Amino acid sequence: MVLKRFFPKIPRSVLLALLVVVLSKGLVFSIGYATTYINEGLTDPLTILLSQFNRWDAPHYLDIARNWYVNEGDPANFIVFFPLYPMLIRLATINFSTIGLSAIIVSNVSSFFAFLYLYKLAKLEFGDGVALKAVLFLSIFPTAYFLSAPYTEGLFFALTISCIYYARVGRWQLAGMLGFFATLTRLAGLLLLPALLVEYLHQKRWKPWKLDLKFLWILLPIVGFLIYLNINLQVTGDAFKFMEIERIHWYNYLNPLVGLNQAVLFSRHIFPDNFVYGFAPIGFGFFGLLMVEAGFLLRLRPSYNTYMLLSWMLAMSTSFWISVPRYIMAVFPLFFVLALMSKRKIVMLSISAVFLSLLCFFTVLFALHLWAF
Repeated sequence: MVLKRFFPKIPRSVLLALLVVVLSKGLVFSIGYATTYINEGLTDPLTILLSQFNRWDAPHYLDIARNWYVNEGDPANFIVFFPLYPMLIRLATINFSTIGLSAIIVSNVSSFFAFLYLYKLAKLEFGDGVALKAVLFLSIFPTAYFLSAPYTEGLFFALTISCIYYARVGRWQLAGMLGFFATLTRLAGLLLLPALLVEYLHQKRWKPWKLDLKFLWILLPIVGFLIYLNINLQVTGDAFKFMEIERIHWYNYLNPLVGLNQAVLFSRHIFPDNFVYGFAPIGFGFFGLLMVEAGFLLRLRPSYNTYMLLSWMLAMSTSFWISVPRYIMAVFPLFFVLALMSKRKIVMLSISAVFLSLLCFFTVLFALHLWAF
């Protein structure tokens, strides 16, 4: 292997995993670049690069990075977006004219760490082969373009997976700090709290009387969420304003039956709306449920199954299912399940073919300014 000549001390499986990630990101950026070039007629390479994934929620994160939560166009409504990702964009920005590039850099550097810790965690539990397959399936997951776009997926994945990894090896202070930052990135970071609790009790052989002061580090994710509530209070005068804005401005609240009903109604529309708004959310939701069930059948570590179940439940709990395919990707232990189920080459190739086809399709839609989760 050519890479082995240049990096003789790095294990072959790690180099293969790195190669898979680089190739998948190269594919995503190439598709997005070509689609934007053809569709928008832009000629400047940097303009195309910055434009291709600056879609939907991405401009909101850039606005927060520029102006915090006080902006001229849509005051207060941006409070539903958590602060850590735009803060990192601001820190990485020297000139506001290149803030879009800073966002892409933050997302992609973060996602590389996400892949690294997914590999480390899978290797710790199952060995090199499963770890490599887990990285492969995440890198070509149908909504993996969000790991390269100016969205929180790359950062959130890096924080949550590394949090679980350090909890798994008993480094609770570091796990707690990463959980703290995860809840400053997305509301779903709170799901780390029960997962960390289960992992801690599992390591104590389910004997609560053996608790020690390390247990307190598990509570740090709550602190991150309290800081976010304080930001709500300072910006809007109401610590829970984000819930009202989610319901009124973004039409999103806790009611999975409404979400299912809307997805069914959308499935009656013409292509591609019927697929993107209807069939895909329903299909990915069902796929996520199968992965959760398989995780319990395969007897994954209790903390992994806990996080997987709660993440799936959160993804399916809303009244608007249009982002379910993206949220299902966050159920990261499912990549362990897929890897464990892919012992036969035909199974691995079949999953890869389906994932790659959908990844290319959705990436084109996203670059065309069409809804793609």
